Amino acid sequence: MRLNKNRGQLLILFLAVGFFIGIIYENIISRGNVLFSELFQRSNLERYLQTNLIGEKYLWYVIKARMVIFATICILGCCQWKKLYVILCLFVCGFFAGTISVAAVMQLGIKGILLCIAGILPQGIFYVMAYSMLFLYWFRYPESRWNRVKLLFVVSMFLAGIVLEAYVNPALVKLVIKIL
Repeated sequence: MRLNKNRGQLLILFLAVGFFIGIIYENIISRGNVLFSELFQRSNLERYLQTNLIGEKYLWYVIKARMVIFATICILGCCQWKKLYVILCLFVCGFFAGTISVAAVMQLGIKGILLCIAGILPQGIFYVMAYSMLFLYWFRYPESRWNRVKLLFVVSMFLAGIVLEAYVNPALVKLVIKIL
């Protein structure tokens, strides 16, 4: 049991290292040329308030967008270098989270962090659980075996994340933008 706990902590470490390298990249290496600087401009936020994202059309957009990412991750996770792939995927996710956080703070101040949090909630909780199950399985392979319970968990968490992203998240983000 202790070995499994240490492996989970090791995966979080790779995510955190990517996050801090993303912050360092934005603050030191890019020297003000923030990767996502236009994302948090006031005109884009006002335009977001005017859009109607709730509905079946947006749901299908979210399904297509998330399924492409999910399928790509699953296919690449079946390669020979599973552990290296998990480490690389977590590092890249952390890196982009760090760069987006810096862009949000540079454009909106500390309120930008609130907008980032609203952007990933509540669906992010379910996506994290689904991807954590996949990543832990791949990282523990071959000791760990895939079964129907894991499959059902991953699929149900992923589908719950999609539904929440399509129907709850737009209203939450609009509420936060209005507060800003």
